[in-house]
Amino acid sequence: MEELQALVRPATKAIVINSPHNPTGYNFSRDELDAIVTIAGEHGLWLFSDEVYRGLEHDPADLLPAVADRYDRGISLGVMSKAFGLAGLRIGWVAAHDRDLMARIAAFKDYTTICNSAPSEFLAAVALEHRDLLLARSGAIVRDNLAILDAFFHNHANLFVWNRPRAGSTVFVRLCRGSAEAFSREAIEIAGVLLLPSTVYEFGDAHFRVGYGRTDMSSSLERFEAFLQQRD
Repeated sequence: MEELQALVRPATKAIVINSPHNPTGYNFSRDELDAIVTIAGEHGLWLFSDEVYRGLEHDPADLLPAVADRYDRGISLGVMSKAFGLAGLRIGWVAAHDRDLMARIAAFKDYTTICNSAPSEFLAAVALEHRDLLLARSGAIVRDNLAILDAFFHNHANLFVWNRPRAGSTVFVRLCRGSAEAFSREAIEIAGVLLLPSTVYEFGDAHFRVGYGRTDMSSSLERFEAFLQQRD
């Protein structure tokens, strides 16, 4: 938080955060979020919060309030594609208290997509009415997969550093040696296993992202295991 405070300049207009975080799976604590809100408020800054994985906290006690509910200049971004598992609807939203800002966002949207698919809007509304059921389903999938990943990376501690995520359905794994970009390229070309190297995120070349939000994790890891054995 001290570093964040030091980064604020006279020209700074906004702070942008992402929690639960993609790709690391980190989730701010309530105290950390309060500190960020305080810093934004002290400087009169917008606080834009990407919350697309909100609802996929591995411990329900870690669920944070939406920034739009926490701060009068807070902006919350949500989608149906992550925690709700309904990517095909292509529906998302922005929430904020500032009516002028929302009007400007709506006007800008008119120049891009004009309107959403009406059937998608209807289905999204139905899904939100049953949000508890959908979030419970998604949560069960990621928790089951997380247990599988715990065991897998424990068995390969000589190759990887496993940084266990706190929320969401992505995790950043560190490669003990070699280039993560080269490793990821081999994985997709040889085994058909898709990993995202940290070079994509402009974060060196030692990590790769694993997504674990699907129900086929076991079969994917079988292919990954075969790839690792082939490399040896």
